[in-house]
Amino acid sequence: MPRALVGPGPWHFGRIVLQCRIAMAIRLTLRPLASLFLLLLGVGCGASAPPTLQQSKTQSAIRGAEVAGAENTPKAKLHLKMAKDHLANAEQLIAEEEYEDATLVLRRAESDAELAIALSKESDARERAEDLQRRVQELKREME
Repeated sequence: MPRALVGPGPWHFGRIVLQCRIAMAIRLTLRPLASLFLLLLGVGCGASAPPTLQQSKTQSAIRGAEVAGAENTPKAKLHLKMAKDHLANAEQLIAEEEYEDATLVLRRAESDAELAIALSKESDARERAEDLQRRVQELKREME
């Protein structure tokens, strides 16, 4: 029989499958590496500017905690102090042009300030609830 009618041979299909598997392995390996490279490139470029927006957000959160009365609640006061300390540390990092670390510290300071606000509000709500319970007890006694 002529060779053209027989086909490429019995091992041809196996060789194609092997080539496809190799190509897929290369693709699966290079795609995450390329993504990682682009991510690192973006992080490196993004860290070149001072985190002024985050600094403003943190300062606003600290002012909000002060307005909410965090100074009057022991736990809230502690977190407010921690937020102020973190803000001071971040400002020092910004002066040293350590913007990435400063951003992380500023986020922590903002979180502490927000927690101080929540603790202050929780304390106020608890005091009001206790006051209402006392009033209810007094009214019950008067009705007896």
